[in-house]
Amino acid sequence: MKAVLVICALAILVAGCVADTMRGYVGQDIRAVVLAYGPPANEVDLGRGSRAFQWSKVSVDTTPVSAVTTTDKDRKGRRTTQTQFVGGTQTVTNCLYTFLATWNPGQDGWIVTSFRQPSLDCAIGDLG
Repeated sequence: MKAVLVICALAILVAGCVADTMRGYVGQDIRAVVLAYGPPANEVDLGRGSRAFQWSKVSVDTTPVSAVTTTDKDRKGRRTTQTQFVGGTQTVTNCLYTFLATWNPGQDGWIVTSFRQPSLDCAIGDLG
């Protein structure tokens, strides 16, 4: 039970770190994010001088393959050995990191005003 609480606490802490990284761009030109992480995967015009910029990160996690070998004896005392391979399953996670920005004609650019916090399974990774 303690292990579950520790894992949950660590996940929340890491999620907070991702939010802190994203929060650091609020008030900056969106080009600062582009310089750090490359061009966005998607831009959505929200109207009234607002736009959403999204970065996508796909991560693939694979469980290691392990071999389980069992040896049995049949009725005549002969041994039979069987090896079974388990694991090797893949989990694919597609995370979207979204920054919201408004057009600032004085700075001739999109200024980050807020962001949408990624889901918890995405927050364990990082934007980069």
